[in-house]
Amino acid sequence: MNPINQPFMVYFLIFILGWSLAYWLGEKFKLKEHGIEIKPFILTLKTKKVNRFLDAAAKKTEKILPVLSNIFVVLSIGCMVFGIYILSKNLYFFFYKVEAAAPIFPAIPVITVRESLPYFLLSVVILIFIHEFAHGIVARHEKIEVKSAGVLLLAIIPGGFVEPDEESFKKASLSKKLKVLAAGSSANLIFGILIVLLLTTLFQPTGILIQGVVEDSPAFKAGLQPGDVIKAVYGKPTPNLEIFRGIMKGVKVGDPVILDVEFKNGTTSTLKIVTAPAPENKSRAIIGIYPVNYIKITPLYLTFFWIQLWSISIAIINMLPIYPLDGGSFINCLLEEYVKKHAKILKIIISAAFISLLGLNIGLTFLKFGFISI
Repeated sequence: MNPINQPFMVYFLIFILGWSLAYWLGEKFKLKEHGIEIKPFILTLKTKKVNRFLDAAAKKTEKILPVLSNIFVVLSIGCMVFGIYILSKNLYFFFYKVEAAAPIFPAIPVITVRESLPYFLLSVVILIFIHEFAHGIVARHEKIEVKSAGVLLLAIIPGGFVEPDEESFKKASLSKKLKVLAAGSSANLIFGILIVLLLTTLFQPTGILIQGVVEDSPAFKAGLQPGDVIKAVYGKPTPNLEIFRGIMKGVKVGDPVILDVEFKNGTTSTLKIVTAPAPENKSRAIIGIYPVNYIKITPLYLTFFWIQLWSISIAIINMLPIYPLDGGSFINCLLEEYVKKHAKILKIIISAAFISLLGLNIGLTFLKFGFISI
């Protein structure tokens, strides 16, 4: 056996044995009668306290929820349209402009999510609770009964769930159904945007990160490499791109540029680089780098970064018109209201079309980029 795979096999066996033991205990002590249901790799704990929380939250927000629910519907449609656009555009790139195509792959703990697994698990816990409770609060505001609610453990991912009563949901008007279905993804999207704003507020850039170096350019000949950080030009600090570009605008072709650089290995130095003319504009001076704002990466930064990334990603993917995702249910409600007779067959056709769109993006990602893990 490959030594690299041995730790994985040990964890996998512990995982299987742990779930087997949990399932046996659930059956032996009939835990289902106490609100604890254990199935293979799924544990749910149902409690009426969650229902009471949903009712209380719906009552406290009853003045703002009517407006907020309508905003949720608009945002969810926006997520759906944007998700379809991104996947369609990316598929076009795979066939006609492959160098511009972006990798799209499923987030599978331990398989495709490895290095960032702790951040992923934390993000998913937060986002599932936000998503499900948004559904539940809007449902209770719209007088739709909640059949059950509680917490769950899906394999190794903890979360929460809210299950509206099917009969109560079916009897509700179309607008109420759409508001409930839109609430989860829209809440995730809003939360993600708030985290982005928090990121930009708490973590300001402190330099210019060299993302790429043009071959045979002055920067290339001076030894600059991707990952190096420019801290100052002519002794003037350059904490962000705006200041850096402002200084470079005053530089002429052939002028020497004095850079204070922090190399990616942690050492620092002052470099003198003579500018060259830009290929597209001979009067513009360049040193030949692709710069971006540099922000020092810390565990706190990574936590916020991954939370916003997963929050916005889940909001968009969940609104794709694929059943049983919220987007698929959203489209299904519209079909049942306005098409009726052919609603079922259209639901299957639409789901199949967008499963194919998503599947092609994932398949072509594997062919172009190989196996990806983050």
